[in-house]
This record gives sequence, C-alpha cells and structure tokens, in this order.
Amino acid sequence: MKNKKWLLSAVAGIVVALVIGTAFVSSYNSSEVKGNGELEELSPLQMKKFMKEDGTGFIMFSFNKENRDLYMNDVKRAMQQENVEGKELDGHHPKFDGSKSQNDYGLDQHADTLAVYKDGELKQQIELDEYDPSKLETELSHFIETSKEMYFEE
Repeated sequence: MKNKKWLLSAVAGIVVALVIGTAFVSSYNSSEVKGNGELEELSPLQMKKFMKEDGTGFIMFSFNKENRDLYMNDVKRAMQQENVEGKELDGHHPKFDGSKSQNDYGLDQHADTLAVYKDGELKQQIELDEYDPSKLETELSHFIETSKEMYFEE
C-alpha cells in the first residue's frame, strides 16, 4: 500500500513539474509586446509609474498638437499590423508640467517619436516628422517589426 501511495505521489509530482515547465518555456519564448494595436494614452504620472515598474514596450511621445492625430492614427495602424500595443505621453496633457521634460516622466526619447524600451532603457526611436505622411505607416511597421526581432524574440 505504501508503494502505491509513493508511486502515485511521484507521478503527480512529475506531472506538476511538466505543466510548470511547459508554462515557463511558453512564456519565455513569447514576445513581451504583443497586443491588438491599442495605443493607450497615459497621464504623465501614469507614464512615470509604468516606466519605473515595467518600462518595456513601444512608447509614443507626442508634442506637436497639429500632427498628433495624424501620427496617432499611423502608429495605431502599424501596431495593429504588427500585433503589438503601446503607450502614449502627450506633452500637452493638462498634468504635463511644462517646466519639466519627458525625462522627468521616465522617457529618454525625443518629442514626436515612437520608441522601443526594454526594462526602462531606450533601445531605439523613429522620428515621426522625418517621413512623408504617405510613407510614415510603412516606416512605422518596419520599425516595429525590426524592433520586435531585435529586442523581444529569442
């Protein structure tokens, strides 16, 4: 009887170890930036908290009021195409202190850019105003695709 209990316990332990191991391997190989193309606008304090606690993903820093909607639409479409999501900080947000810079909110990127961060460290950015509006979405898709390959896929 003791042998049956021991054998049953050993088999159950092996099954639990396999389930945990499979879950770990699956999560390790998955991209940290998956999503459905959503671009979530964060308040300056929310951005600071996100960058301090996680700091991984695609971040858009908007400053030019006139082009913000255009840039956001292109970024969203590119993110949908590449199955990622991102965060946005608007330099004209009511709680953005004009006497401070984006660095005070955890960002190292330039204004009107889309950047990729990993663990709070800026990896690269694309200047949104450097591209012809008709080519911006294509350039953003390429930027996102190569960023995913370089920083998030093993």
